Amino acid sequence: MNKFLKAALAGAALVTLSAGSASAATVVSPCNATDISPDAVACSGWYDGNLLNAAGTHVQDQKDALALLGFNWDGDWAAIDSTKIAPVGSTYDFAALLNGDTWVGIHKGKGGKDGFESTAFFKLDAHSLDTFVLDLNGGSDAVLYSTGGGTVPEPATWAMLIAGFGLTGAAMRRRREAVALTVA
Repeated sequence: MNKFLKAALAGAALVTLSAGSASAATVVSPCNATDISPDAVACSGWYDGNLLNAAGTHVQDQKDALALLGFNWDGDWAAIDSTKIAPVGSTYDFAALLNGDTWVGIHKGKGGKDGFESTAFFKLDAHSLDTFVLDLNGGSDAVLYSTGGGTVPEPATWAMLIAGFGLTGAAMRRRREAVALTVA
């Protein structure tokens, strides 16, 4: 029985090690939601190296980092928008207007945070955002994984919508009554 228990524990440890090594990315410096302006809702990283490409394990590393931020990316590089920084500082401007829940990845060269070439991932709650700025030195390229999902109208918007439907219904009823009186 004792041998069986040891074998089972060894097998479980091997499975745990295998599952834990699915992602090769290691954090070289912790990120902060204030690393970008406007501030992010959450961040994941700064991971060692440039993970923003479709090579080897980098796709899985990106998937893992984005999953920590609540986004399940399918790994399709053809569906994302990437950009280099603008000539002025570390300002990022994508083709798409950023709106609602937005997930981006940013790579920095060795001149960046703590002297490491690294990559971080950010979740933003964007409201018609045209650009955002990396507030650290060494900014390089960036990737926009998704924008525009998950927005919920404010209660005041819902109230105006419901009031509008009510007023439209009242106007239609009044018009119908006026037409009925004219015909009679």
